[in-house]
Parts: sequence; structure tokens; C-alpha cells
Amino acid sequence: MQRALVQVSFSNWKNRSTRNTPFLKIMMSHSSASSLQSYEDTIKTLNSLQSTASSINEIINRNESPRQSNNLKDSLKYLQRCGVSLTEFENTIPVIHVSGTKGKGSTCALCESILRAHGYRTGLYTSPHLICVRERIRLDGLPMSHDEFSKYFWDVYNRLNNNKEHETDMPMYFKFLTVMAFYVFLSKKVDVAIIEVGIGGEMDCTNILRQTPIVGITSLGLDHTKILGDTLEEIAWQKAGIIKPGSLAFTVPNHSPSALEVLKKRAADKGVELMLVPELSDYGLDLSHLSLTIQLNASLAIQLTTAWMKLKYDSNGVSDKLNGMIAKIDKLTLQGIQNCSWNGRFQQIKRGRHKLYLDGAHTLESANLCARWFDSTAPKNCKRVLLFNTTRGRNPGNLLQHFVNCGISTALFCTNVLSQEPGKIPQDLINKRVTDSDGYQAMQHNLEAWRGLQNCHRDEASSRPSITAELSSHTFDTVEEAIAFIDKMDDVSCHVLVTGSIHLVGAVLTLVQRESNNYNSEIRL
Repeated sequence: MQRALVQVSFSNWKNRSTRNTPFLKIMMSHSSASSLQSYEDTIKTLNSLQSTASSINEIINRNESPRQSNNLKDSLKYLQRCGVSLTEFENTIPVIHVSGTKGKGSTCALCESILRAHGYRTGLYTSPHLICVRERIRLDGLPMSHDEFSKYFWDVYNRLNNNKEHETDMPMYFKFLTVMAFYVFLSKKVDVAIIEVGIGGEMDCTNILRQTPIVGITSLGLDHTKILGDTLEEIAWQKAGIIKPGSLAFTVPNHSPSALEVLKKRAADKGVELMLVPELSDYGLDLSHLSLTIQLNASLAIQLTTAWMKLKYDSNGVSDKLNGMIAKIDKLTLQGIQNCSWNGRFQQIKRGRHKLYLDGAHTLESANLCARWFDSTAPKNCKRVLLFNTTRGRNPGNLLQHFVNCGISTALFCTNVLSQEPGKIPQDLINKRVTDSDGYQAMQHNLEAWRGLQNCHRDEASSRPSITAELSSHTFDTVEEAIAFIDKMDDVSCHVLVTGSIHLVGAVLTLVQRESNNYNSEIRL
């Protein structure tokens, strides 16, 4: 009986008429009046919706935890205010919804690439972005153009701003982009929307969906604990909140027994069986040449997309056909996996005489994996440099301890700010949630944590080089200054690990693209 919810949704989707729907009428009548203001002005206005550092500090000083309690109610209100019917969206565009702590973005990217290889028109919504906000909303694997993003932004912004109930009745940054993504996907008539959860799941803005045909949950870790809870079990409860009655739900097999039990119970409460996907090696494929992030999440993406395609063509008797998960994949699925890349995660870039290793690891589990990747990938007899930052609310010592045994000769700590010259910083990288003072304090805290770890390590291993921690570690106010320091290091080739913050990775990638005169190029997955 629970399965009928999905069958109705897919039946409506398969037989849908894309003409003369209320939403499309709205789009047609207002598209000519949409303002195509400059992209920079667009992003400046979008940035005005960011939470400020002062408002966040006020919550912290009151010893309160950030709340998500109004997310679903407000998201639905703003979606309706844009002229988007949630019922119409659900009946028109079946969704693959993915939550988790680690790997949910790359899992979504893999799903998108696989389905695009099969010929479907895809919409992909992920967060955060690395270089430009347009990365978050992609059509057929590519961000929208500057003009197209601006057009849809102002369509949504003006609808919301012109119909406010009171002066502050506007969605904040992430909530606005979530509403905009739904708006774009419906207007563009995508065949499938792959949607990454922002924070958590149960109360996340993206969880306004009442019917979610396909659900995936990636690896879990301790992150956003002030919002989601201090234990893996509490976090698992939140992540499983995207499971709906009638969903086909899949997860990876590497959860702790207690966290997996929570996931299974939440699924059972919705009348859903949570399926554990096979290890990637079980498919008989050799994908060792692909990036580690693709290898880690490919099995989940394979099962999610296969289930989606089976539901699309077999809305009757689906439960019988999906009792056993597939053990072999077709050529198009393999093509989609091989063509997928996900910037900023286990990424390697040659820059002049140096090589950069970029991974936005910011949890204990991901830092451990990042350290193992770098130590096994970078040449043993080389100059290894760490470029690190982590933001407020995380214990830098817990993350940095994983890199002490990686043969790091020089550790550099900086803020996530690209440059001292404001004109060099794209509007897409402006972050109002962190003040200059907060950034400098975090940077100094990171440096002190590293020096403490390094000195302890040398006390335990007297055979290590005698160079002091103070001489081998430095701070810089900007990413640009840190990279310039590396360029001046003894004319030797450096293997540089950039990690601790996805925003730091994004700033470094922005600098690299600018140097290669490729800053404004479209970024394919």
C-alpha cells in the first residue's frame, strides 16, 4: 500500500502534459519582464540574504543552538509565493534525494552523470559552491550561464520581494536558492531532479517534498552538531528524515551498528525497507583509475539511478523487480561513472612546478581519509606542504592530528579570504558569516594546534628532524599570500595538500583558474 504513493507520482510523471500548466503560464507571462541585471549585481543582492556574523554571534552569546524548526513551513510558503505548486512539481519531476555527512554531493554528481549518459534531461542542486554560485543549480551537467542565472534569480526575487507580509519576510541565502532550484527545474521541464540535502535532513529546506521516489543516505560523521546532535545516532535520525512512505531507500554499508539501527528503524516507521548497497568491488569493475571520491560513492549512485530508471518504466509491480539489487551495470552507466568528476574532493592539479592536492575534508572521518590519500599519492621523497584552515565550531587539533604522520615539512595556515584587494574577490566568494577578526582568530588557533601536535610528535620520535615547529609553520591573512609564499620556497617542486575547509579549496581553485585565464569558463562536473 505504501508503494502506491510512488506509483501515482510516477504515473503522473510518465503521462504528464507539459503544456498549459499554471506554472508554465506564469513563466510565459513574466519572462519578457524579467530583469537581466548584471551578474555581479545579482550576486550582491543574493549575498544580502546571507546570515551575518553578528547575528550568528548573538545566537552563540545567548548560548542558543541554531534552529531549523521553521525551514519546511517557510520553504513551502516561499515556493507557493513564486507560483510553484508542490503537487505539480512532485507529479512532474521525480526526485532522487540524498542526505548524509560525507559524499552526498559527489553521489548526486554521479547520479546526474549516469542519468545524463542514459539520455535524460537532468537538474542537479548541490551545496556549497567552490567558485561560482551557479555551480549549485545545474542543467544537463552545466551551471546556467550568467545571464540565465540572473534572469531566474530576479524572477524569483521580485516575486518574493513584491509580496512580503512584513519587511523581513524574505528567505535566507540557502532557502532562497532551494526555492530557485525548484522553480528552474520545473520551468526547464527536466526529466529528473537530483537534490542534495543542505544540513541534516528531517528539517532541511529541501525536505518539503511529500513524495520522494528514490532516497540515498551516504556515510555519517559528526558535523553540524549544534544543530543535529552530538552523537552519530542523533545525526542518523536527522539524515533519515528524508525517507517518505513509498520511497525506495538505499545506504552505504559502513555505518556503525548503532547508527545503522537508527536508520533502519526510521525507514521501518515509514513502511520502507532500507537497502544496503554492495561494495564497489562486487560489480567486478576496475575503477582504480578514477578519483577516490568517485570510487567511494559509485555503488550508491549505481543503485539509486537503477532504481529510478526501473520506476520510470515499471510503475506496476515495482517491489517485485527491486527485491534484489543489480550486480552488473550496463555500458551507459559505466560511461556516466567514468565521465564524472567532482572538483575539490581528492582532486589533483599541476600548477607550475608544484602539484596541488585538494580535498575539503572537515570532519574526523574525512580528514583521516584525506591524510591516507595524500600520504599514499604524493611521492615519498618530495617537499610536502600543508595549507590548512578550518572554521569556527570545529576542533582543529582533532582534524590536524591525521596529518602529523604525512611527512609535512612546512605547514601554512590562512583565512579563506582570497586577496587583500577587495576588487580581486568575486562576489560569489563573499561570506558574511565570518568577520575578519573571526578568521584571524581561527587561523591562529589552527597554528597553535598544529605546533602542539608537532612538538608532541617529535618528543615521541626523536629521530625526526630537529627543525622547530615554529620555523616550519606560518600564517597568512589571505590565500593569495600563502600561495605566493609557496612559490618562493627554494625553487623546489612542492606537493601541497589543501584541506580543512571547502571554502579554502574554492579560493585556491579560483586563484588557479584566474592564473590560467579560465576564470569565467563553465565548470563541467
